[in-house]
Amino acid sequence: MEKMQLRPHHVFCERFLKVELPDRGSEFEQVQQEIKDLIETDEDTQVKIIEGVDDLCKVCPDLQDDRCQNLFGNEDAVRKWDGIIIKGLDVSYGEIMTSGDWRRLIEQKSPLDFCRNRCQWKSICTVFKSV
Repeated sequence: MEKMQLRPHHVFCERFLKVELPDRGSEFEQVQQEIKDLIETDEDTQVKIIEGVDDLCKVCPDLQDDRCQNLFGNEDAVRKWDGIIIKGLDVSYGEIMTSGDWRRLIEQKSPLDFCRNRCQWKSICTVFKSV
């Protein structure tokens, strides 16, 4: 079994965000699609929740000096979101589960209070359609 390392918001949000980001490049789009496929349909891939730069961040042009430098949320903001999401899922950094187990957990816990009250991407997120 292969293993993927992902930030909490990538594990949780990639499934629900229906936005294309062609300006981030084809490698980013490919990894982003792999994550969506992994969380939506795969059962057996090991996924480890990590703090900081993950497999998607590594191919993102917004990553500079090992930190997210996106205009909509830099590394400090992203770490706050990740902390809120990890708390909402009731898991810890370093936790490893299969992609199927992550999907079932996300289905059970979503939408998080964060989704309802604080997420800036609410207008393009489908998390509320899945409840």
